[in-house]
Amino acid sequence: MAGGKETPRQKLIGLMYLVLMALLAMNVSKEVINSFVTLSNNIEDQNVDLVNSNGEMINMLFGKLNSPEVSGKEKEDIKSLYNKALLVHNMARTMANFYMENAQEMLNVGQEGDWLYDAGDGFMAVKDLVVSEYDKKDDYDIPTNMFVGNDHKNISDKGKQLVSKMENYRDSLCILLAGKEGEKGVKYYFEPIEITRKTEDDTTFLIELDAALETVKESDRALIKEIYRLLTMPEIVDNHGEEYPWQAGQFDHAPMVAASAILTSLKGRVLQAEKIVLNNFNEMNDVPVFPVNKVEPMAYASTSYLNIGDSLDMTVMVAAFDTTAAPEIRYWIDDTLRTEGNMKTAKLNSVRLGGSVGEHLVVGDIAVQTKNGVEWRPFQYKYSVGSPTATVSAADLNVLYANNWKNSIEVSAGGYDPSTISVTGTNCKISKESNKFVVTTSAVGQTASIKVTAKDKDGNTKVLTTKEFRIKSLPKPQLYYAGKTYGDQSIPQSYLGSNAVMVQDPGGILNVKYTVTGFDMIYVKNGKSTTLHSNSNQFTKDMIDAKSKLGKGDNLILTNPMVSINGSPKVPIGGLTLGVN
Repeated sequence: MAGGKETPRQKLIGLMYLVLMALLAMNVSKEVINSFVTLSNNIEDQNVDLVNSNGEMINMLFGKLNSPEVSGKEKEDIKSLYNKALLVHNMARTMANFYMENAQEMLNVGQEGDWLYDAGDGFMAVKDLVVSEYDKKDDYDIPTNMFVGNDHKNISDKGKQLVSKMENYRDSLCILLAGKEGEKGVKYYFEPIEITRKTEDDTTFLIELDAALETVKESDRALIKEIYRLLTMPEIVDNHGEEYPWQAGQFDHAPMVAASAILTSLKGRVLQAEKIVLNNFNEMNDVPVFPVNKVEPMAYASTSYLNIGDSLDMTVMVAAFDTTAAPEIRYWIDDTLRTEGNMKTAKLNSVRLGGSVGEHLVVGDIAVQTKNGVEWRPFQYKYSVGSPTATVSAADLNVLYANNWKNSIEVSAGGYDPSTISVTGTNCKISKESNKFVVTTSAVGQTASIKVTAKDKDGNTKVLTTKEFRIKSLPKPQLYYAGKTYGDQSIPQSYLGSNAVMVQDPGGILNVKYTVTGFDMIYVKNGKSTTLHSNSNQFTKDMIDAKSKLGKGDNLILTNPMVSINGSPKVPIGGLTLGVN
């Protein structure tokens, strides 16, 4: 408990905790405690919706910024709002993660582990503590000690920071929201003042804001008050007729899962306040949003083919566009004079190009809707056509490995549309990941055949190449203990302090995941041998105790090690026999 003289409330909570322990025998307390986890998960679901909603509002500003309807000062104004929105979003992420980092630190005191995950856009969240098997869900001492301290009248520094950082975030948001320029160059601004919210029901602190709101645009004043209502914690709370500081009312004798839910709800307040500001920024202009549903890096050059010894200037940029739009285009292939009879038109996101072997040039225009109507903007693109060739290369030489290993192969087929290329095989399964193909097989000792085909411009299937691979099992790993392995006969007594065995690929060619699932330790002392077992790569307490008693002339035998190779069923590998010197 928190220590010191207990208040009547603390005594009551202590009594309730004893009742909780009694209910544990009837399997009731587990459900009560787990209900806090459910509450926290539900709050986090709402937080995820807020993160997504706030992200959409930033994307709306980005869409307005890229609209062809705006230019000049209007574009600069929207750019300024967009940059402020990004600043607000980063502030919200930092503030929300501050509460999640406090949750991680608190949970780690009870049971070490990684209890957070990225819920999207860099906003961290607490994992489901039931699914993650957190064992200290009902511990109430840790939240009390961290966020309250030994004396609820003198709150701990961590408890004070929960409030002070929220207030700093609140004031920063209000300053950014209020900073505007009105007609005739009028400057609007907000200067935070010291206020106190005495209780949860207290509203007088909002009236105190009125004087500071005189310099704020009238339409923004209610928004600033709403932000203050959300982010200003009451100084005291009433609990069973007694007054407590806000931190004590929230965390004093609160179970770990309840404290975690409180921190998750504070994260929600941060996101709600962010939404108020971002919505205000979007309402400041009525510029139509330029449709953007994808932003990605793009690289392009004047040609996509060059010879050895040549160089190529490549342009790299970030492109924002609408994948659902089908712009109208007109274009000519190898006709820079733009002869009318050679013009082709399309209303597509892409066009199919072809031609004879050699270099080609496409010139054309794309229709862009602007405030002045449709304008044609020029474009050009160079490409090369080569003779049909194909090669297959295996990342693991001419061998394919079994045991769930993902063998990667690279396939190239110059002169063919990449979308028509097909890779098939016998005695193996083939799938595509990114720009490579992944081959898996279990036919150890046999041969796999991989065939590459493609379709020509007439739709005919062509076999480009076929290659055979030998199928082998993944290599068994080698056992190591304290740097000792096969061929070593002895081990210094001082090395026996190492409390884990390790395995690794003796060849070091593949990055295989090996997991030790168990081993036996036989130690010989005074002519008597004893066998102990571990279900992991870690020595058990009995093993550690036994090792500590070994001296010079004794033997340490590690036998029956079992290893899972790349997630496959466990297999035995060789052990070690070491004499202590």
